[in-house]
Amino acid sequence: MGSSKKKLLKKARHERRQLECVFKLIFDYVIHADLANTHGLFADRLRELQPLTAVCHTWRQATLPLFYQSAVCSIKELPWMDNKPGSTPHKELIRDAKHRVPSYTQRSNIGLIIGGNNEHYVRKLSIELRGDVTPDASVSVLSELGFDSTKWQGIEKLRISHSHGSILRNPTYSSESISRLNLFLLHALPNLTSVKYSSADDRRYYSEFPLDGLLASTLSRLKEVKLVSGLIPDMGSSAFLPGLVALTLRCPILSDGAHLPMVFAETLESLHMGFSAADTIWSRFYKPSKKRKLTFKRLKTLVLEYMEPADAKLKTSSEPKPISLYDDCYYASSESSSMYSGTTLIHADSELPMFDDDEETLLDPDSPTRLMFYKQQEISRDWPMFPKLKKLSVSKYPDAIAQILQHFTVERISHISIRDVSRGWYNVNATSVVGLSSLHMHISPHGIGSKRDEYRYQAWINRLFSVTSDMTSLQLNAPTSIPISLPDVIGLTRLTLLSFSFRIDLGTIPNLLSRLPFLQQLAIHVHPWSSWSNRSYGLFEHGDYEMLAHIPALSRSLQSLIAYVGLESSASYEQSDGESRDEPMVVERELSWLLARVPSLKLFKTEEWTSHAIRECIDDLMSYESIAPHVKHLPGIEISVWKY
Repeated sequence: MGSSKKKLLKKARHERRQLECVFKLIFDYVIHADLANTHGLFADRLRELQPLTAVCHTWRQATLPLFYQSAVCSIKELPWMDNKPGSTPHKELIRDAKHRVPSYTQRSNIGLIIGGNNEHYVRKLSIELRGDVTPDASVSVLSELGFDSTKWQGIEKLRISHSHGSILRNPTYSSESISRLNLFLLHALPNLTSVKYSSADDRRYYSEFPLDGLLASTLSRLKEVKLVSGLIPDMGSSAFLPGLVALTLRCPILSDGAHLPMVFAETLESLHMGFSAADTIWSRFYKPSKKRKLTFKRLKTLVLEYMEPADAKLKTSSEPKPISLYDDCYYASSESSSMYSGTTLIHADSELPMFDDDEETLLDPDSPTRLMFYKQQEISRDWPMFPKLKKLSVSKYPDAIAQILQHFTVERISHISIRDVSRGWYNVNATSVVGLSSLHMHISPHGIGSKRDEYRYQAWINRLFSVTSDMTSLQLNAPTSIPISLPDVIGLTRLTLLSFSFRIDLGTIPNLLSRLPFLQQLAIHVHPWSSWSNRSYGLFEHGDYEMLAHIPALSRSLQSLIAYVGLESSASYEQSDGESRDEPMVVERELSWLLARVPSLKLFKTEEWTSHAIRECIDDLMSYESIAPHVKHLPGIEISVWKY
């Protein structure tokens, strides 16, 4: 009996763990999304999941910690009501501020948590503010919910997001009301270790950073601080102890010297600095006169997000924006590796030597240009050192990319992301990518402004794909118009994820797939013109696909294919009466042949009109008795629509 009881207990514990894992997946998917999705949605989703807690005792014990792990309060300003008799709620009719009476609506699960004595389950407080919600209004709403009736000992994370909208208030929120909000949060949240704050327009409403008091009083135990603000937080206090490991500062930079304690260099493992000018990005840690070398001893992830280049303002608004599949592929396949935690997808990599087209003389060691290059290196001596850096992301760097990448060591970095680069991409040395695990290169519309640039990009692609490397992830984005092809010799044979957001020649894809035995996810922007028929002349005559039963598979590893073809839903592709065109386009039929030769494929994603054509082609292929047994996987492929 003793042995039987032990087996039963072991089985019960195993089933309990499995049940908890399943419920965690459900809750993460259904309700624990970004804060921006909470208003009017969070409470409804909670109600949908609440029956899970009433099924049985086991289910209740497994779901309660998940059900109450986040306390959420979403406060939204209602249209202003005039306090005069016969007033209407239309804001455009109200001009006299002294007659305005603020009104708010809130959605929250705090009352549910307190009512059931479930405060001990809560680990995170998320506050979402929409409209002109003053600090005093936030305190008032939270107090009405009973939030200040207890100290939330288990809450370690605070998330505040404020979208003010277009209404400008004058005067700004008072310092006294800001202090009351900070004191309220400090009293209720004694064990904070993580603070995230986001507001793009708070400078209009605050004369000081709204959480300065909270940060100053919790510096000694904070491990993570992420701030997106138009104001500059006061973080220069010596009260910071070596505990902060992650810091995001997307806010203006002071020009009069450092305002961050240098102890951060001893503790930080992740650093994201945004809205910075190229020549002042490190002035957060340095005063201009200080020449001491700073070393970030533990830093593994570095994100440098520069301000929009000055010449970006010269772009014409009528310039068409190239349609990109990069974001769709990224979120579908690699969300967990985002260095921006869901806001902007960033992988990172090591330094690549790059030079502008007009900097070719840098290759000459005696040239004046090279001497100038070394002179600039002398000026840049105050750049920090990063001995343990593994992930690097640089976006919107306004100058030649070599000027920043020279500060990093190739051998010690495995991931690099370069986004919105316009200068210095052409002379990337392909051999420098040999040791990389992943590379993301996004060239801005400035970077490819002529047909000559496009042909040079083709040459760069040929060099990149020919080098032998163990790279597993490659994502490329460029605004090209000509169909880009790939070389016959492919050296990047270890790739598992590959994304092209430039227009690629579909005819080069079969050879590519046959040379990438580990590829699992592929996203491509297909050019309507294809060299397939020339490369496979005589293989598929129109209406005769018997060869499909006798040619080998292209890939037995690829599971997900995203293909944007770019055939507009217009009169040239549809009948004038709105019905679908009679025959699929040639490139769509070629895509269906491609799917037929990838038996491992589970998901195919494309635009709506192409998805209809592909289904028609698949039905056509399956009607051949001699072919159907060899393409049995085709009906099982999930075909979904990519929306842009």
